[in-house]
Amino acid sequence: MLQLFCETGIRRAELAALGVQDVLVDEHLIVIRHGKGDKMRLLPITDELTARLRSLTGGKTTGPVFAASHGGSLSLRQVNRIVADAGTQAGVSNPNPRYRYVTCHLLRHSFARQWKAKNGSIESLSKILGHASPATTLTVYGTESLTEVRRNYDSTMRRIWRWPSEREGGNRGAS
Repeated sequence: MLQLFCETGIRRAELAALGVQDVLVDEHLIVIRHGKGDKMRLLPITDELTARLRSLTGGKTTGPVFAASHGGSLSLRQVNRIVADAGTQAGVSNPNPRYRYVTCHLLRHSFARQWKAKNGSIESLSKILGHASPATTLTVYGTESLTEVRRNYDSTMRRIWRWPSEREGGNRGAS
């Protein structure tokens, strides 16, 4: 489940509703039948994730991919708890001080930011995330984090003022 969140940016409701028939193993695709706005889309998945999902579904042709103990689909609350517990066990906290635990949406944002950081196509990211327009993707994920702003600021200021980097023994505050 965590790998699916981290490698596709899938929404938690989409994951909870994911049926065995929605995993197209031979094509390395997942079908999201009822995404946000009731839109359908296809998500490409890696070979490793395909193999894990194949193993998880174990030859079943129907039913939920991630089943609750009663055999039905997981509730959104159960999905939240699984993700939060995994984050706690891994020692990972939410960088937003307003939230105590790792959330499904944090994994979605992390996927999108990593995609952008590695210069992945915004148009492809938009389709993967299920946005109606690449403009939406840019609005939500196109802004830099405070860490990125700080790194760019420091780098640019070193070039403007010809300060050596701290690795070179430079003192940023020297004038």
